[in-house]
Amino acid sequence: MIPGLRLLVSLILLTIAQPVLAHGPEQHEKDQATPAAATANANVSHEVSPAVGAKKEQGHATRSAEHHEAQSASIWTRLHPATVHFPIALLLMAALTELLSVFNPAPGLRSAVRVMAVGGAVGAVVAALFGWIHTGLWLGGDATMQWHRWTGTGLAIAAPLPALLSHRADRLPFRGLLFLIAIVLLAQGYWGGELAHGSNHLGL
Repeated sequence: MIPGLRLLVSLILLTIAQPVLAHGPEQHEKDQATPAAATANANVSHEVSPAVGAKKEQGHATRSAEHHEAQSASIWTRLHPATVHFPIALLLMAALTELLSVFNPAPGLRSAVRVMAVGGAVGAVVAALFGWIHTGLWLGGDATMQWHRWTGTGLAIAAPLPALLSHRADRLPFRGLLFLIAIVLLAQGYWGGELAHGSNHLGL
């Protein structure tokens, strides 16, 4: 019985020891690889962290600059878009009403044209003034910006002229200037839309 018992115990021990022996070197290699991988990951994290941190700091600085710009901007620099609609509407309606008065020269129509011409002239000067306040003494920008800036300035200079001529009996100089200003206003409004809403905002 003792020899048989010894043989049984030896077989059991051999069965238990075989998986351990089989995985022993592999497990040892894994144990050695694990610290190396952890060290490599730590090195990569150490190398990436400054770049990520710098990117976060740059983004934070950009947001701070934008926030500072938004806080420091005066309300006077934001009034240009709100002031341009009045002279555009008044001068275009003055031109349309004057065109109507060609076929129906009623005194009431001419009086309305005079009021709108004067109001449009004042509005054009105010809108151009706020345009310069909006950009400051900055002469840069692309071609659209240049056309918009100098056409608006020219309209502010030209718009009072038909207002001064609106009371005269000879309507030809008044009409010529008013119709010309109305045409230029359409182009000026388009360039303003290009600046506000992007290139080809009408999809033409």
